[in-house]
Amino acid sequence: MTAPGRTGSTNPYLDVLRVPGAAAFCAAATLARLPMAMISLGALLLVSTSGRSFTLAGLVSGATALGQAAGSPPLGRLVDRLGQTRVLGPQALVNATLLGTLVVATRVGAAGSVLVAVAALVGATAPQVGALARARWGRLLDGDPRLETALALEAVIEEGIFVTGPLLVAGCVALLGPPGALLAAAGTTVVGSALFLAQRSTEPAPHPPRADGAAHPSALRSPGLVVLVAAFTAMGACFGFVEVGVVALADDAGRPGAAGLVLGLWTLGSLVSGVVYGARAWTTAPARRLALSAVALAAGALAVAVAGATTSGTTALVAVTAALVVAGAANAPTIITGNALVPDVVPATATTEAYTWLNVTIFAGAAVGAAAGGAVADRSGAAGSLAWATVAAALTAVVAVVGRGRLVRRT
Repeated sequence: MTAPGRTGSTNPYLDVLRVPGAAAFCAAATLARLPMAMISLGALLLVSTSGRSFTLAGLVSGATALGQAAGSPPLGRLVDRLGQTRVLGPQALVNATLLGTLVVATRVGAAGSVLVAVAALVGATAPQVGALARARWGRLLDGDPRLETALALEAVIEEGIFVTGPLLVAGCVALLGPPGALLAAAGTTVVGSALFLAQRSTEPAPHPPRADGAAHPSALRSPGLVVLVAAFTAMGACFGFVEVGVVALADDAGRPGAAGLVLGLWTLGSLVSGVVYGARAWTTAPARRLALSAVALAAGALAVAVAGATTSGTTALVAVTAALVVAGAANAPTIITGNALVPDVVPATATTEAYTWLNVTIFAGAAVGAAAGGAVADRSGAAGSLAWATVAAALTAVVAVVGRGRLVRRT
């Protein structure tokens, strides 16, 4: 892969942020996305510290993720039809109200089924500001090679949010008690969304029904998006298997607390590679780069599995950590390139919905991988979960390679 030199700023990220209106909406979107990394953990702590069982706490936390997977794509489709302002404004208020309702229901001892139902609604109404921000970048940089740098910036921001979110939850709980994290998330959702919507100049135009009254086709009618969704789901499953495998490996080594550090280094490898990848202007076709990065993902997962299977104890933990740091370098480029292909394979009338599908499927895949990985680890140990991570990563590569023909720019 080769990259020509860039003109203008020596920092390509500053270059895209200098596009009129970009810095303002990007900053607001960053704030509005913080709750995304706070709600699940905040709900878990809220319920578990209220004297209820960890089983119920896990169900409530999981319900937020399942609700998000079910509700986000339809809301993304509604945004494409009505516009960001008409959907995100009411959505943020409803979501904040539901977060407050979950806090009150927990504090008054509501039935577990009520808590799970409210948590599912919290997830279903959670604003997908990342998808909205990517749609704005697509509007500002349509046909511009800097779009991939902008999408790389979005990926880096989200990596940072998922590092910062748990720390914010811990701080809110320490200062405000167990309800503090969800109440802070509710306030941040409203304020961040309001600041984001205030940047009207960068908002994409809505796409109302056609003149004959028919709605525009769903993003999933695009064969290219189906390929991307399948690849992202398999990649998410790989991530879920790896997380469980690392936790099991650290426990086997007698160092359970090391799992967080190992996974953090894995994320760091992804973060660094994403920054470097997005700073280059690639001339290779995006579909080819997606296939290459997916193959690298599979090779990295195989290296991790081999490291876990051929060593034991602390040695295995060190070997897997080293392999993960290197393997993580394929994560962000795969995600960035997949998102960069959306404007090519999906009509402008469905881009927000498409970005939403990619956001939720990778997390849905991770949830499935984590659940299956737990069952595998109980039977076969950490090595079994890491082996299945290789299978999921290989499936990602197969989908990306076989589906290359569908990832071409629409005419």
